[in-house]
Amino acid sequence: MSDRQRLRQELVDFLNTVAKLGCHVNGVDDDTNLIDAGIVDSLALIEIVSYLEQNHGLDFRALGIDPGDLATIGGILAAIGRASE
Repeated sequence: MSDRQRLRQELVDFLNTVAKLGCHVNGVDDDTNLIDAGIVDSLALIEIVSYLEQNHGLDFRALGIDPGDLATIGGILAAIGRASE
C-alpha cells in the first residue's frame, strides 16, 4: 500500500467516525462533496479541522486553506500534502 493509499484509508476511517448516522465514507469518490451528499454536516467540518490540526500539523491560517476545500476527500488529502511540503 502506498503512502497516499494509507493516508486515504486513515482519513476514511476518521471520516466514518464523524459521518451522519447511517452514512459511510467507504466507496465514496475523492471528488464527491461530502456535505452536498449529506454524509457530513457543518459540525463534522469542525471536527475535521481539529483532526487535521492535531494529527497532521495543519495551520489553516499559514497555509491559506479554505474550509470549503475540506468538503471532499481529495481536497483534504491535497491540504495534507500542502502542509507536508
